[in-house]
Amino acid sequence: MQSSRLLLRAVESSDLNSTYLSWLNDPRVNQFLETRFFPQSMGTLQSYWQAHHDNSEVPWFAICLSADGRHIGNIKLGPIHWLHRRADISLFIGDHGCWGNGFASEAIALLRDWAFQELDLQKLNAGVYEGNIGSRRAFEKCGFELEGTLREEVVNHGNRLDIWCLGLPRSRWSPSR
Repeated sequence: MQSSRLLLRAVESSDLNSTYLSWLNDPRVNQFLETRFFPQSMGTLQSYWQAHHDNSEVPWFAICLSADGRHIGNIKLGPIHWLHRRADISLFIGDHGCWGNGFASEAIALLRDWAFQELDLQKLNAGVYEGNIGSRRAFEKCGFELEGTLREEVVNHGNRLDIWCLGLPRSRWSPSR
């Protein structure tokens, strides 16, 4: 999948490098990721890739800049629930220099359109930690709406936080968003 600024491609073994590892261990990047609970190593990164890179139920993509191919983050669709034709979207932008440039919403839009057009999914969901305003705005920019709040659902730095549940049914989708 490609736009003028981004390319989404499968995460490759060559992506498993010190830069990617540094993102997973960076408190500014991982503050809203489940990986923050355990120190990440090259071994854990490679094990995760081995277990997930060929899983068609959870397509996992590197977010790369079209201009130079630089890997700046990841986006994942899934798990895909084929019976109900729905899936979750999650992502992170690891490269701090790429924050605030609209890359997250652009990646979401690419994956959203692919999920609706190519996979014929009927509903997409996203769970966003309370306080992760950038992520929430990126999803809302792509047509997702707040559907509910899971109260005190997760722990972050010793505090209970809500999860904002956002969703986009295909019937409300516009590929031009």
